[in-house]
Amino acid sequence: MTETDKRTLIALARESIEASLFACDTPLFRQLGAATTFPFSERRGCFVTLRTKQGQLRGCIGTIIAREPLVQAVAALAREAAFSDPRFKPLTAAQWPTIVVEISVLTEPVEIDAYQQIRVGFDGVLLTLHARRAVFLPQVASEQGWSLEEMLTHLSMKAGLAPDAYKDPRCRFEVFQAEVFSDEDPL
Repeated sequence: MTETDKRTLIALARESIEASLFACDTPLFRQLGAATTFPFSERRGCFVTLRTKQGQLRGCIGTIIAREPLVQAVAALAREAAFSDPRFKPLTAAQWPTIVVEISVLTEPVEIDAYQQIRVGFDGVLLTLHARRAVFLPQVASEQGWSLEEMLTHLSMKAGLAPDAYKDPRCRFEVFQAEVFSDEDPL
């Protein structure tokens, strides 16, 4: 993805949130919605993460499996991260100037044979055991300073499982990578 593509997707996410906050128009979305060019029309899993300028998580919503073109996904997920993440109250207009937008565009998940194959800081991880699932983006373990075992302990608990559930031989792991960029990056 080019630097211009990244800037455009960040602008799209910001436009989508601002349209909800300030009841304004979405000309970029209309323009890109008709695009048939890479990467905008491509179906890719993605996440939109909102943080304060101090680095605190303020919302994160995404999809691992692509269901719609990237343009539609980024616009919808930006709104959901801002207003529908159940961990946070909806974003307000007063908070908006303090928010950094980050987008993670994902590769397709690939099942691996054993958790020891996970590369911390490079692989995002989807853990599945019975009907329980949880995911961490590739950057989460590095940001938290976690080892592989610490990451998997937190991932197990995120799935509502025991901290050592990742050691259960019935546990499935899928890994993916992400191209991550934010409006703070020197694009």
